[in-house]
Amino acid sequence: MIHGTPKLLVFFVFIFTLLINLTSAGGHMDTWDGIETFLVTESMVLKHTAKLDPTVPSVDKLDFHVRYSVYSNMQIQAPPGKYYDQNTMPLEPVYTVRSLLLSALAVPLYYTALIFSISPIVTVSLFANPLFNALTCVIIFCFAVEVYGSKKIAFILSLLFGVCSFAWSYQTSFWTQPLQALTLITSAFFIYKSLHYSPSFLCHYLISNKSNGIYFAGLGGLFLGLSVFAHPTSIILVPGFIIYSIYHLRKNPRILFSFLVTVTITLFFIGLVNYLRFGSFTEFGYGYFASLQTHNGWRGLIGLLVSPGAGLFLYFPTSILLPLAAIYMNKENRSLFLLFMYIIVATWLSAGTLSFDFEPFSWWGTGWGPRYLLCILPFITIMLGSILSHIGKHTHMGKRIHIEKKTLPLTISFIALSVAGFCISLLGVLIWWQYDIVYVSEKEQLWNQDPWNLIVWNPSYSPIVLHTKMLMTDYLSHIDPQKYVDTGWNWIAYGSTPCSYDLYIFCNFGIAPVLFSLAVIAILGYCIGIQTGMFKISSKRLVFRKLYKSS
Repeated sequence: MIHGTPKLLVFFVFIFTLLINLTSAGGHMDTWDGIETFLVTESMVLKHTAKLDPTVPSVDKLDFHVRYSVYSNMQIQAPPGKYYDQNTMPLEPVYTVRSLLLSALAVPLYYTALIFSISPIVTVSLFANPLFNALTCVIIFCFAVEVYGSKKIAFILSLLFGVCSFAWSYQTSFWTQPLQALTLITSAFFIYKSLHYSPSFLCHYLISNKSNGIYFAGLGGLFLGLSVFAHPTSIILVPGFIIYSIYHLRKNPRILFSFLVTVTITLFFIGLVNYLRFGSFTEFGYGYFASLQTHNGWRGLIGLLVSPGAGLFLYFPTSILLPLAAIYMNKENRSLFLLFMYIIVATWLSAGTLSFDFEPFSWWGTGWGPRYLLCILPFITIMLGSILSHIGKHTHMGKRIHIEKKTLPLTISFIALSVAGFCISLLGVLIWWQYDIVYVSEKEQLWNQDPWNLIVWNPSYSPIVLHTKMLMTDYLSHIDPQKYVDTGWNWIAYGSTPCSYDLYIFCNFGIAPVLFSLAVIAILGYCIGIQTGMFKISSKRLVFRKLYKSS
């Protein structure tokens, strides 16, 4: 038996999930949003400004259309009736609509790259979102321990989010949704912690027990405010957090005061930053696109759930069990259930009604699965833990694991859907989703049709189908990035082609470091399995213990 402090267990979970993300990362950004965010990071380091400076060196290295970037950001922020000419307007630094928090958090990574004389582009791409994804897995683990009292369930849920949902593929990007998901679930976790005075294993090394409530409530308020800084759509979720906190903390005014003051100060600071950048406390730079007038559609409400190219139930299959999980969680923890459902439904309604005559981009956001729903995946994952808890109550241990017949179909369904989610997510990891447009246009010869609508709505051109075809034919190895230089598809050079897989470590260093990393991952998984009670060591053999019964 491996003995270790709870702190070591959390550290193991973090390193385990971080290695998975690093090993499978593509080491590059997306084609536009992430590059703008990175250029702001570079401007912070080299030009000491929070604006995107068009003269930073990575503009040329990435062959980025910076003139259009400056134009589009200035036009969005322009007062009504004022228009710029892209070709004649001055090329000067500009505040962008991208997450300033994400740019700032990448600054240490950029400095690290400078210190070791390595590419800042690769360093930020390879470490930023993989780090956020790994931290989210850790928070899910800790949160699930608090809610379900089981480290086994907690570890399963962290794996479910980490490698069985579409969140996995977003480690190869510099989009802000992974950071938004991290800040939101961290806020919910610390608020939940502030409600209880009996410390869990996490409390023993975070802070002394005497000031748990005030401390955790303050952290909850801080991260709730930071979630708005990560992405302004989080503002619609703030009322749910506040109502939940007031309901539970109304008899503990000092703890409630800590939460309310912290979130107020954080939001005021964000408003002040907005005022300094855009002249308004409530303006994040989106202009018209942040108004209610853009929420005039309905196709996204369907597409975000069941479309072949962007459906939640297809790219996170285990979420099909969410209605059943909701029933179980409502019985066990109604107030937390209501908070989670508010977060999920509000986000779905907000993203699904976006239109502004730019569908499906408006509500899909492009990417592997429904990108704008990534921020709710941690909440869905923790809700699914109620199913594991239910299964655990009907699982009996002896020399063999015995699952009662009435829960056997549910157990099989959960496992099958999770395995399907892993396989689907792996497709999005091995091949960069952006190659879909190349395959549809060139290989399928559909130049004259709208490829994005085909990808989202036509099952024959679903990214899952396209990526399967590309893997079977080794399509990526036949792509020549030089062919697309000085074209609208120059971003093809960002990826790893002509390497067969979009894996940075594999394509640049070969199979040996990948195998070594997988071996370390396996050892860490084994250690975590022992510490969480998933495995039991006997003197003669390793016996699998029950997987789902609560500790």
